[in-house]
Amino acid sequence: MKTHPFNWIATIIIVAILAIWLTYNYGMIHSKHLEEATLTEKTHHEDGYYIHLNDKKLHVKDTSTWMLLETGEHYNVTYEWYGMKKPYVTEINQAHDKDQIGGGH
Repeated sequence: MKTHPFNWIATIIIVAILAIWLTYNYGMIHSKHLEEATLTEKTHHEDGYYIHLNDKKLHVKDTSTWMLLETGEHYNVTYEWYGMKKPYVTEINQAHDKDQIGGGH
């Protein structure tokens, strides 16, 4: 049985698109920075500590950092996520302040 060259080309294109999509969604770490974001809420559950900044729910891995943050204050925040993982804070600093209060790798 002879296969048509179109079948091979279509298969190669589909595999390439799938590989690019998987790499972009699960292989890359995405990072975003928020300037002067207002902390609207702090919560903690069995699975960790969270802050809500500009309608974004971010995981704070360090409990001490979470305890220092105050609702209603403005912060400069850098956070990362990859795949299906929850976004987590990598760096946070009070807006217009030179001293870092937590985070970093």
